[in-house]
Amino acid sequence: MNRAKTVKRRVRSADPSLTPEANRLLTDELREVVGAEEVEVPAAAADGRGEAHGGHGRLLTAILANRVLFSISFAALVTVGVILSLITGTWWALVVACAVHATGTLLIAGFAIHMTTEVEHVDPTTAARLEDEGVGDPDRVLTELTEQFAGAERAHGAADVVSTGSNDNRADPDASPAQAEREQRTAMTPSAHGSSPAGSGSVIGLMPVAVVAGLLVVTLIAAIAEGGLVWAVPAIVWAAATVWLVLVLRVDGPAEERAADAGEPLEGGPDRAHGDTATAARARLLPVVAVAVVGVAGFCVLVALAMTTL
Repeated sequence: MNRAKTVKRRVRSADPSLTPEANRLLTDELREVVGAEEVEVPAAAADGRGEAHGGHGRLLTAILANRVLFSISFAALVTVGVILSLITGTWWALVVACAVHATGTLLIAGFAIHMTTEVEHVDPTTAARLEDEGVGDPDRVLTELTEQFAGAERAHGAADVVSTGSNDNRADPDASPAQAEREQRTAMTPSAHGSSPAGSGSVIGLMPVAVVAGLLVVTLIAAIAEGGLVWAVPAIVWAAATVWLVLVLRVDGPAEERAADAGEPLEGGPDRAHGDTATAARARLLPVVAVAVVGVAGFCVLVALAMTTL
């Protein structure tokens, strides 16, 4: 593979929506993290350093700063409201309640994983100044700027944390702080020392297969021993295991690892620029939520049918 063209960039924030003083404070934070005033990066890596992050109204800034709290509260209220619909006594109300609960759980889990990708945190004084100028998430801005000046040509986020190929943690935090920050942002098991994941096909990677296989055997033995309604358990578990197996077989772990090693986006995956959250939502979040909701609702339907027919 040809080495990408590199250029020298001064490490600084050039946000057009911020005042010179706010950009200076953010630049000081950025240089402290990167450990240099000038770096050599791929030509496209630092192109987004002039993106606007400020200018939001105070109400929107407050909502963005407390988005996790608002999300948890909203999801809890909606879930409780839907569960109250169970007083109708119809089985489909349970399906709707479980689907809403699954959606809320996945969204909160996604928010939680996303928060772990914000590995850099600005000084409280700087954060207050940035929020006054309409920046909803100063930590995210600093983290993304650090990633760009570490040489990342595309954005990374929660999807990379749970994907194969982004769990390397090889850089020395003392010698290459920016590179270490870039790796730790997506590492599921970050550490203070260099490490590499076992990879696809390893013994660790086969553990989920062993657990699912053991669960299939246990449910089948229980159904043979007890009979009757207990046969509904292996029917549901085996159906869920089949769906899981199809999904696992469709994931090309080695290809994801090769793409990560080469610094390239996975074929068919989102190749998004820094700050582009819409592409991530369309390509990763929405499909996962849809599959989970359908799966949970289908599980409830199977249970209802089993209870009415057996």
